[in-house]
Amino acid sequence: MPQIFYEPKGENVSASRLKISKARDLALALEANTMDYAYPIEFKKNSDDDEIIVFDVEVEVPQNKVHDIHPRERIAVTFRGTDHVMPKIEALRNDFPAVPHLNLHRQVFPRDICLYAERYEELKRRWTAPRLVRHIRDWLARTAKGQLHQPDQPLEPILLDYSGHIILPREITNNSGAGPPERLCARLAPFSDETRPFLITSPAQSTGGTVPFIASVHRSSPQVHGTINRRPVSLVELADLVASAGLKLIEELRDRLKRWKVEDGGYLESHLVLVILFPKTRIAGGPIEAVDTWSFLLGDKIRTLGAKLGVWQIQEGAVGVLLTPDLSKRGEDVAVDVLNTAYALDHSTAAALNGHKPWHAHTIAAIGIGALGSQTVINLSRSGFGTWTLIDYDLLMPHNLARHALFEPFVGWPKAQGVAEVANATISGSTRFSVLRADLLNPGDQAAALAECLSKADTILDMSASVEVARRLASDIDGGGRRISLFLSPDGSDLVLLAEDRDRTAGLDAIEMQYYRAILDDERLQGHLKPGIGQKRYGQSCRDVTRILPHNLVALHAAIGASALQEISEQTMAAIEVWRGDSARNVQHVRVIPRPVIRHLSGGWTIITDQGLLDKLHVLRHRKLPNETGGVLLGSFDTERRFIYVSDSLASPPDSQEWPTLYIRGSDGLRTALAQAEESTNGMLEYVGEWHSHPIGSSTVPSPDDIKVFAWLTELMERDGLPAMMMIVGDPGRISCFVGEIEPARTKGISFG
Repeated sequence: MPQIFYEPKGENVSASRLKISKARDLALALEANTMDYAYPIEFKKNSDDDEIIVFDVEVEVPQNKVHDIHPRERIAVTFRGTDHVMPKIEALRNDFPAVPHLNLHRQVFPRDICLYAERYEELKRRWTAPRLVRHIRDWLARTAKGQLHQPDQPLEPILLDYSGHIILPREITNNSGAGPPERLCARLAPFSDETRPFLITSPAQSTGGTVPFIASVHRSSPQVHGTINRRPVSLVELADLVASAGLKLIEELRDRLKRWKVEDGGYLESHLVLVILFPKTRIAGGPIEAVDTWSFLLGDKIRTLGAKLGVWQIQEGAVGVLLTPDLSKRGEDVAVDVLNTAYALDHSTAAALNGHKPWHAHTIAAIGIGALGSQTVINLSRSGFGTWTLIDYDLLMPHNLARHALFEPFVGWPKAQGVAEVANATISGSTRFSVLRADLLNPGDQAAALAECLSKADTILDMSASVEVARRLASDIDGGGRRISLFLSPDGSDLVLLAEDRDRTAGLDAIEMQYYRAILDDERLQGHLKPGIGQKRYGQSCRDVTRILPHNLVALHAAIGASALQEISEQTMAAIEVWRGDSARNVQHVRVIPRPVIRHLSGGWTIITDQGLLDKLHVLRHRKLPNETGGVLLGSFDTERRFIYVSDSLASPPDSQEWPTLYIRGSDGLRTALAQAEESTNGMLEYVGEWHSHPIGSSTVPSPDDIKVFAWLTELMERDGLPAMMMIVGDPGRISCFVGEIEPARTKGISFG
């Protein structure tokens, strides 16, 4: 039987009469027989001044074909005169099979081949006639073998063409159709094109009265991807199209319309959106790999639709349900608009799009929603990360807009409230960002609410850049999860993250002290806390000043901080991490491993230090053996809580006297070294006491000379109302610490061994 081909419309012309350069190039190459396996048939020009090149190509097909591609296929390529759109490539054989990678049109035949995934604007600069023919032959050969759609490629959509867009709530897919329809409010996107509307829907809040739209959700049987390949324009065409997918759409609609009328839910004056879910498989009978959702907006309101489907009659405006539906009415005159469906962003999708697993159950109390805090929270909201309480008392001022995540309409709002509004609006239906407008340092009537909030949080995140806030969280507030601090260096170039371990064996205050030691001892952190650029006044009060800080640094570090917080939340260990930026916009990551924290009570004071300092003192002792050595201790006093933090030690001054049984600390360069340590740590470390070593085999009990030195030290420190402190370092594992006074009858002190 001779093969039948579709005939493109238009008059036959010679290659020399073709005006479109690409069409002429292809025609001349075909006539000159310069392309293998391609043979000219005819050249045409239609009434739209399009030019059509018709030719046959030979195709390498296997003996056992997956799709019925013939060894010789006829192709028509239609070029538009403006050359602004992709040339249309059609397979003219009248029984060309429905295969993947076809473009969808109102008509089924001739089949429109989807040859390229790229935009035409990207292809034009590389286009040649031989390349076009080679791509067509390759497309046909791979289709015959079933290899055109590779196993690692996403499945093809069920439909390709549409007249507009619709955004639906994600939870709509949970509707089984057995209950009431989904009630939707819809708004048209501000810049929506009238010919291609963009509808944004949300669940209707009202439970009674008429709503603009309702959605009816339907599900087809699993389908091989890319098998529905024409666009319906009427309800009956849609029903016939999905019938092959195992969906009896008209019957389901009739049942639902009748039930909705009986329920009298105020649906008759609503527009109906059909939401159809198409589970897709790669091969027939294969597992479901994806689900396509397509929406179809019907041209009639439900009142008219029921009559056009034979469910009821309308007489003098009254609707009467028929006992027996009129099955002859199938919606032939009900127009259908195909809408490309997307879902509003929910937390799970946001997490997936950011490459993270959902952390819905992780609760975070975030303190300080300023420049860094606001941008970090907004970043994390877009990742679907956590359930938050934002704690801040401040109002948004105009100068804050230079660096804050909020914008001008929020001026005068509480910062936390504004950020919560934006974060909740980002994720559909979100209520995961709540607000507690409170000052942690002076909560007043919010004290009980604040305590309850912190006690229930899995993570307490301090972004206030306040030392006192961090200390209060570490020491004064019981309960709640691990504490994490996130802050910028004074000039904004560096970001710091300090985190307790999950069991809180290392408190945030102790981790902070180890961070200061790293600033002094780690060359990678040299200049880390250098002063900021300066300050600028924004109001009339003496406190109305703000520091100068480039927004780009805040944005950079807020992005890093958001990522780091998600990562640290999955870990159990304590952390000290610094990201250092430079003038060339490079970022260096510095990680310091926290050491176990040691706390001891002595003389009414709590000594807080760590194994890192003790190890350092043992190393300094070992280097000077058999002589004794020593030096001064750096740390911080907290007189309110009666804490002494011991963080670091300065080396023994060069004029010190070091003997096997005697150490007298010198002073050469000591004042300068202390000043430099204070400056490098932005005033956070100061002189807190003395240490010295004892010889091998000796105890760490103070000698008579040590008691004399301690008496001098006590007198010295009492001038500032502070306690004296001395450490004596002996053999490995043996360090004694003395606070207050050393009485002759009590010389043991506390041991860090």
